[in-house]
Amino acid sequence: MAVNHTDPSARPLRLSPAARTSARLVRSFAERETKALYKRNVLGWLWSLLKPLTTVAVYSLVFGVIYRATAPPTANGQAEVFALYLFSGLVVWNVFSTIVNGSMRWMDGVSELRKKIYFPTETALIGGAAATLLQSSLEALVLVLIMTVLANVSWTLVFLPVAMLLAAMFALGLGFAAAIVNARYRDIQHLTTIVLSVGFFMVPIVYTPDIVPDRAYGLPVARIVELNPLNSVIAVARDAVYFLETPDLADLATAAAWAIGTFAIGLAFFRRRSMAISEEP
Repeated sequence: MAVNHTDPSARPLRLSPAARTSARLVRSFAERETKALYKRNVLGWLWSLLKPLTTVAVYSLVFGVIYRATAPPTANGQAEVFALYLFSGLVVWNVFSTIVNGSMRWMDGVSELRKKIYFPTETALIGGAAATLLQSSLEALVLVLIMTVLANVSWTLVFLPVAMLLAAMFALGLGFAAAIVNARYRDIQHLTTIVLSVGFFMVPIVYTPDIVPDRAYGLPVARIVELNPLNSVIAVARDAVYFLETPDLADLATAAAWAIGTFAIGLAFFRRRSMAISEEP
């Protein structure tokens, strides 16, 4: 009698029909978002590079030239350019802010479709986030190429996409909640823009952490900046691409905890409330 020695654990992992459908929807929404961004644009994908590069140029002029901000030393001691220090943090921030703001728009984009047919509405937001990560990967590639030219590269670069993914998960968790609330109260999208504008300066992107005072106006400013969830994510990215150091385990664990926890809570809230929103007139 033949004996089947096949190890069940060695069988290929197969997704359920529902999971396969969700995966296809995510891909479809990601492609739709990407095409919509560059439809009828002459420069196409170049806009993904020109906008952040222009922002870096302006901030570098203001903080690096006018205020003479000094960038920390890099691993090889030859790439201390304030623009690169700024860019290494801006890459992560752009992922975060674009997804938080985009989540409300992606939700609105399928509002009529949700009333006609049932589908997992979260796939529209996840697809949009995937498209954002694809665009941001071009910015990250430019940063890596510049660092390569300046001979400031190491295997630690593998942590840069990790930081970007964690920023995306954290942003998507917040975006899930913002999209639901914004569907009922349209003021949220305007409030979110204001909060993000203020929040940008609560993270050490255009300045170095060492210049933050312990207290100012009666507030523990340094502690507030330190506890900002994005602070850990940006620290992971900078360690990886600028300082060429293995990210601090505490920063990595903190970033992962915030990202996974916020994503899980946001998704649970979104799934519980999205059906009620779709049934409203």
